[in-house]
Amino acid sequence: MIKHILYHENNRKEPYKPQEDAYDNTDYTYVVADGVTHDVDENGMYPNPSDASKVAQIVCDAVTKYLSSKPPSLDNIKLAYLEANKQVQDFNQTRPLYKARETNVYTIGAATTAANWIEGNNLLYGVLDDCFISVFSDDYKDHPVLKSYVEQSAKILDDNYNWSKPETRKLWRKEIRNNTYIHDGNEYGYGVIDGREGFMKYLQLGKVALKPNDLMCVYTDGFIKLLQDLDFVKGLREQSFSAQTYEYIKGYAEKHDAYKEKTAYFIKH
Repeated sequence: MIKHILYHENNRKEPYKPQEDAYDNTDYTYVVADGVTHDVDENGMYPNPSDASKVAQIVCDAVTKYLSSKPPSLDNIKLAYLEANKQVQDFNQTRPLYKARETNVYTIGAATTAANWIEGNNLLYGVLDDCFISVFSDDYKDHPVLKSYVEQSAKILDDNYNWSKPETRKLWRKEIRNNTYIHDGNEYGYGVIDGREGFMKYLQLGKVALKPNDLMCVYTDGFIKLLQDLDFVKGLREQSFSAQTYEYIKGYAEKHDAYKEKTAYFIKH
């Protein structure tokens, strides 16, 4: 029997920000998405409603709907994300932010995402970081080993450019995102769902063999810090899911100042 809990918490330090995490699930699929933060407008106002928030929900809804009618396979996860990207393209093309993308430094609706699909004793996954999946067995090693394209590319940007400059933000969103960017002879880039082609190069697909009592996690970046904490993972894996589990997560997050908006499905097989 598969058991799961969903934990979502808004940004505790900036609760006025629009909620930009999204999530959806069926009996065997679990999807999260994290809308990419917009720039404020010329009046210092954050877009509200947030196109990023809408895109994140489009992605989750499209992926779960597509997978619910298909047999489990990595190819179908890929096709589900292609379908989600098409729906995001249709949405973005109607939006003022997208129409003004060349002058607003590409602050358009976009989202990172992660999905898992449980097939018997296997977990199939698709990841566009910086959303991730993790599987913890009794050895408490984080499986699978995934690349962090966002982190790798952000380091190059931070070391060589100034984020406060509009041209830097446009470079990040237009030329590095969903593209291949060459710096000192090395390739960089990362993928998001924003209606453009190019994300597929960065979609990490794979399979994990599951063991009894494995803890599966599908999460947005607000949970990265917590899920790198072995004590937190042990405490989560070794308890039965209940109302107390929510209090455990909330208390641990507060204690360790994990204040960002965060969303995760925690699943036991």
